[in-house]
Parts: sequence; C-alpha cells; structure tokens
Amino acid sequence: AGVEEKVLDDVGLAFRNRRNRMQDALRGRVVFPIMNDSGDPVAVGGRILPGSTDPAKYKNSPETPIYTKSRVLYGLNWAKGEIVRQNLAVVCEGYTDVIGFHRCGVPTAVATCGTAFTEEHVKLLKRYTSRVVLAFDADAAGQGAAERFYEWER
Repeated sequence: AGVEEKVLDDVGLAFRNRRNRMQDALRGRVVFPIMNDSGDPVAVGGRILPGSTDPAKYKNSPETPIYTKSRVLYGLNWAKGEIVRQNLAVVCEGYTDVIGFHRCGVPTAVATCGTAFTEEHVKLLKRYTSRVVLAFDADAAGQGAAERFYEWER
C-alpha cells in the first residue's frame, strides 16, 4: 500500500528513467517541504549539496492544483504569528536563507519559491503585515524583484 507511481511523477518526486524504472527526482539533494500558510504540505524543493556538478542548483515541484509558486511563500506557516506580532515580514530568496534568518533571531523571514516575487506574494503578505523588508541578493534577479515590488507599492 504505497503511493502510486503516477502520483510520485505528477508531484515531481520521481520519474521514469531510460530503463523505464522509477527514479528519485531529488536524489543527491537536501529536500525542503513547502507548506501553504495553513501548514499543509503542498510541494517540495531540492537543493544540491556542496561539491555537486549538477548545473541546476534547485529542483522544485511542478505546479499542481494545490501548488502555485506565485501564491506560496516558504516559511510563512512558521513565521506568520511573529509577522503579525511585529508587523514585519522579511522576504528573501531561498529556503536556506529563511532557515539562516530564523537561526539568527529573525523569525519573520519568508522566501519566494524561486526567483520571482509576485504581486500575489505581496497580497498574501498584506494579510499579515503592512511592513515588508526585502533581503534579496544584489544580483540582477534580486534587484529586478525589488524594483517590481516598489512599483506595486506606488
């Protein structure tokens, strides 16, 4: 009584290889469960380990009926109480960024599930706070996300 192979494939946990065998899609990666703001698991993300030669740093679940990247913020299920209490959310880029912020005493950190910070993310955050601090990387993708955010806030 396991999980059907089609389900594993549909949610991005496994795939059929060239030999027509099911294979772990996140092999050799640290796997992060992604929950919605209510704490229900909706997806997973996998990050390569140090020393990996895989060019894809992250592999994420595909979008499904219960998971839309533009509507989920990693860590919001854990941070929302503190976000409301402090009236502040810190938005960063990755799963490990959220963990690092929380370990350093910033319990209001959340992350986009990928590089895109969307207007839907902003609407989601506004349910919990009126203050948002962006902590994106200083690269082109991070700066672009910050500029889009400031445009939405005008």
